[in-house]
Amino acid sequence: MQLLANRCSGFLAAYRNADYDFGSNGELFVLRTLSRFPIQTVFDAGANIGDWTRAAADAFPQAQIYSFEICRNTFAQLERHTAGLAGVHPVQTGLSDRDGTVKLHYYAEHPVLTTVLDYPHGFESTEITEPVTTGDRFCAANGISHIDLLKVDVEGMDHLVLQGFDGLLQAGAVDVVQFEYGQGNILTKFLLYDFCRFFEDRGYAVGKIYPNYVDFRAYAMTDEDFIGPNFLACRQAKPEYLEALANARR
Repeated sequence: MQLLANRCSGFLAAYRNADYDFGSNGELFVLRTLSRFPIQTVFDAGANIGDWTRAAADAFPQAQIYSFEICRNTFAQLERHTAGLAGVHPVQTGLSDRDGTVKLHYYAEHPVLTTVLDYPHGFESTEITEPVTTGDRFCAANGISHIDLLKVDVEGMDHLVLQGFDGLLQAGAVDVVQFEYGQGNILTKFLLYDFCRFFEDRGYAVGKIYPNYVDFRAYAMTDEDFIGPNFLACRQAKPEYLEALANARR
């Protein structure tokens, strides 16, 4: 029975797309689908070493891409990894709901896990302090009035990043937002329910990203599984985006 349960768990994980590889979990599908449209401004919040940024630059060669990485050590790799890419602007700061600084757990052996959360990884970490600002303030300071695609992957603190963009989100000035949801939300206590309510109140449809489509639909309590990994919010005022993203599997 235990063997059968383990096999069933593996099947369900695959069925629910518990896949953090952006090459296979649908993140590339989203970029390729949106490449049909005139995407001009892209934000990558939590860029790490720039793999997603590079894929976005390939999908949107005409776009200006702002890649934010909070950790100074990782930022150096981001700069090297994106050097020479036209339109890519690495920014060494974190995005949050306020200006200031935050303390991070930095995992030298696994820098992708760097987070403000006391997540029980079991890996050795050191504490570092890094700067943060809000998306609204950064955009105002840099003359940016509209964002076509905002990708957020900040190890559990996605909701704070979104709150920092609330002026633009309320104004309908961000068309598509990709965000991460998973076990870190157990610690933040900001649930998928809260994400859905946040976006729906601002005129967005929300759906989970799968390898070849986005499952836009109303929230159900059974969706609160902490499996993740990525969800998409799209403005209802962009029906052409919604149709392209939802119907690609057909």
